[in-house]
Amino acid sequence: MTKVTPAVIDECAQNLLFKITPEENKTTMNEFDAIITQMSYLGNIPNIDNAEPLTFPVKDVQYVLRDDVPCTPMDVNEELKMAPSRLGNQIRLPKVVG
Repeated sequence: MTKVTPAVIDECAQNLLFKITPEENKTTMNEFDAIITQMSYLGNIPNIDNAEPLTFPVKDVQYVLRDDVPCTPMDVNEELKMAPSRLGNQIRLPKVVG
């Protein structure tokens, strides 16, 4: 495993087209140190290699897939009547992204 160093963080940032400041690099190093420390605690649990991986927190999950039932779509004008705000034949939504 590659050791996480400030140079590795800078290289990864550059590969992802990010520009990070020395302060951000230091913060990222601190976060990686915390994660690696936590992982070392997990690695020290006796017989951890014999444990079955937990892939989903609920044991008996059932997915129910229903058949598509064709139906007649609602009339556009009826749908637009229910919209709180519209612009021509489109529903106007509040801006979500800055």
